[in-house]
Amino acid sequence: MSKKSKLPDFKKMSDLEIAEFWAEHDAAEFWPDMTPEKERFVDKRQKKAISMRFDVDTLDQLREIAEEKGIGYQTLIRMWVKERLRQEAS
Repeated sequence: MSKKSKLPDFKKMSDLEIAEFWAEHDAAEFWPDMTPEKERFVDKRQKKAISMRFDVDTLDQLREIAEEKGIGYQTLIRMWVKERLRQEAS
């Protein structure tokens, strides 16, 4: 019977050492040793609010599509604008 591996103290390791460790190990063998961390992502990019007018039918369609995708309609609009900007840049 082999001894169960323990997680090293990553705080004492360089980024390269941590990367080498995970290149040689499977995270699944350490699940019992891991605890969930609560980290909040904060997007620090500067944003500016704008106002747009849509006819009622278009807005209804946007809301319906967004609801099907499980996201807000404004998020959907942002995603589509960014997608189009990437296309135009290619």
